[in-house]
Amino acid sequence: GTWQGKGTVLPKGIDFKEKATFTLLRTEPAVVINWQQFTRNANTDAPLHAENGFLKLLPTGAGELCLSHPFSVNEMYHSVTHSATSLTCERPEFQRGPAAKGKAVTDCKRVYTLTDQGHLVYDVWLGVDGAEPYHHLHAELSRADES
Repeated sequence: GTWQGKGTVLPKGIDFKEKATFTLLRTEPAVVINWQQFTRNANTDAPLHAENGFLKLLPTGAGELCLSHPFSVNEMYHSVTHSATSLTCERPEFQRGPAAKGKAVTDCKRVYTLTDQGHLVYDVWLGVDGAEPYHHLHAELSRADES
């Protein structure tokens, strides 16, 4: 479904609005979900970021998350653990396109939790240029397409 809410880029204190859509594509032989997230500055409404990709949950309990970013970086998580209310993605590999500039993302961890109140809360830890990951993002989203 579609989720909307707000979050913060923690080190910079930038608040953002987010819209995320997760579309179930199939359930056999694995669950495959199309993943799209879009953020805008909460104060100016200027676009900030987008990511698109696929989450695959295998019957073995393993999973993969593949995401592409507009700054010419792809990330592929090989360690994906999940339950009915949580998803944790760790140990990614990164592919950097020729147009990628600036710092290199070298580590990332994503944790998504569905709360008892029905909110989707997520946190992202980001490591750049070989440094230890720091708490980069925190957001809380609510279902936008509930009937």
